[in-house]
Amino acid sequence: MKFFTVAALSAFAGLAVATPFGPPQRPPPPPPPPGFPGRPTTKPSTPTLPTPTGSPASSSAAGHPSGSDPHTTAAVTTTTSYVPTTTTTTISTSTGPYHGTVTCLNDASADYLVTGFQSLLTAFDNSTAEALIANDFTDWSDSINWLAGGVLGTVTIASKADFENGQVQLGNLYQYNILKIDAVACKTIAYRWSAVIFPGAKPVQGINIIYASNLNDTQEGWQIETNYSEFNSGLWLEVLGGSFPPAGS
Repeated sequence: MKFFTVAALSAFAGLAVATPFGPPQRPPPPPPPPGFPGRPTTKPSTPTLPTPTGSPASSSAAGHPSGSDPHTTAAVTTTTSYVPTTTTTTISTSTGPYHGTVTCLNDASADYLVTGFQSLLTAFDNSTAEALIANDFTDWSDSINWLAGGVLGTVTIASKADFENGQVQLGNLYQYNILKIDAVACKTIAYRWSAVIFPGAKPVQGINIIYASNLNDTQEGWQIETNYSEFNSGLWLEVLGGSFPPAGS
């Protein structure tokens, strides 16, 4: 910023005016005769004051400018020019997907996955499955492979779509109760369950191991990536009216 200051000085001096009359004991002079122009009147002269040459910064100890009459009044006018300063702030934003800092399961997220999977077996809903089941989902169960006559040790359900279609075709279990979540590791959950296939049937117990993955490293991003499930397949077969070994074998 630049500042420009203009100072203006003006001085006014008092004038002493003399009376035109003499002493009061002396009579006034007679009036002039007609036609006489009269004696000219001399006006008192106005003294000329010297122009101060000192600057406002140089002053006497009494507070008056140097070289000026102490009765002189000084008026000072100050003009200030101001140029505002503009500040520009730039904020960087990311247009990519949001990623948090969650890297491991906690008890709440483990409960969310287990109870969510429970709901898919007893009251299947496609929107819940889309949110809860990872796109690369697989399910492994020699108990089911044995019941279905499949090859032991191989994948039972190979994709998310197979899981969803299978639940729609087979229908819901009557009950699927969570007995206890026994262990929660960084991305692994172990829990025990008891299932009742239809009302009045004997309960079948089993155990599941879930491997979880996270879409965006947030608490809401957890999904079931792999499910390992084993249970009492002999009792399950009995409840369904089957026998082992199969008849005729």
